[in-house]
Amino acid sequence: MTGFAARLLFATALTASAGTVFAQAEQTPPEDIDATLALAERGDAKAQREVGIHYADGPAEIHDYEKARYWLQKAADQRDADAQYRLGQLYFEGDGGPVDAARGEALMSAAAEQGLVRAQVDLAFRYRDADQLAVDYAKSLRWFTAAAAQGDPKGQLGVGWAYDQGLGVAVDYVKAFALFLRAARQGEVHAQYNVGSYYNLGRSVAVDCASAEEWYRRAAAQGFADAMLSLGHLARKCSVLGLQQSAEWWQKAAEHGSDVACMNLGIMYRDGDGVPQDRQEAFKWFLKGAQMGNAAAQGAVGLAYQYGSGVATDYEQAARWLRLAASKKDPLSLCNFGMLYDKGWGVPHDEREALRSGLAGTAPVG
Repeated sequence: MTGFAARLLFATALTASAGTVFAQAEQTPPEDIDATLALAERGDAKAQREVGIHYADGPAEIHDYEKARYWLQKAADQRDADAQYRLGQLYFEGDGGPVDAARGEALMSAAAEQGLVRAQVDLAFRYRDADQLAVDYAKSLRWFTAAAAQGDPKGQLGVGWAYDQGLGVAVDYVKAFALFLRAARQGEVHAQYNVGSYYNLGRSVAVDCASAEEWYRRAAAQGFADAMLSLGHLARKCSVLGLQQSAEWWQKAAEHGSDVACMNLGIMYRDGDGVPQDRQEAFKWFLKGAQMGNAAAQGAVGLAYQYGSGVATDYEQAARWLRLAASKKDPLSLCNFGMLYDKGWGVPHDEREALRSGLAGTAPVG
């Protein structure tokens, strides 16, 4: 079938993690709120913070972000770091008043300066990822480093990522690996995946399939889909039972939301690669990946409809899916969409559009 390409998709990119919603300070139980409020009114900073968190995070019937801001501000004025951090979150999120990123930054910075790890890591992510603050890799690295110095795994992951990507520091894979390993040993799932990838790719360490598998498995055990996807590729690369294990791991990854794993399973069933050839099963996986937005899978669904592979031939559906994949600049889909115009299948015959789409599909990328 012209146009079908056995292009397995890989997950070799490392992962940086994203900003995390941290657990808040312990909330005051409702039966204690009256006594705590009395303490707060007498100026007790801890009680003021607990009352503020009670109004911010308690049951819906007592939610009152304005009161939360009021009491958290009282505690923050007394340099209570947890109150500074939680109030900063309210300003960033616009809970209880307008969004004020500058005020949120100031409050979180005050908490971070006092050594509150949650504030240090939250700020570091915001500066790195342009999350309501301008990108500032120096500040991001400063706060990740401060958190890492306290043994925080997300801080270690963040500094490791900076060394891996050269964000505010020179690229240094040796330092990155050491930091990823520290975080991974504490159970940080993105770090576990990155350690596995370093062993898989031979980045600053010798290629070691057994070590790569060990760390990918640890991440997979926490439900990390990219680790499952990489285990499928690692099985093909290193294991005697590679093809069978690939299918097993890719099915797990697909069940955990990996569109790439869906595409790979579709290819395996379409081609009988390590599994019995089954075009209907292939179409099922292509369609699942396509519905998740994977451009290559959308193109594969279009081609299946075009050629009647695992599904009845339907040129209108073929055009629908190939148009969608082509709109994402998927090269193979651009070429195959051009073929539909050339043949007049599902779209009007248009040689000019066929040529334009075909040329776009063969243009150099980059």
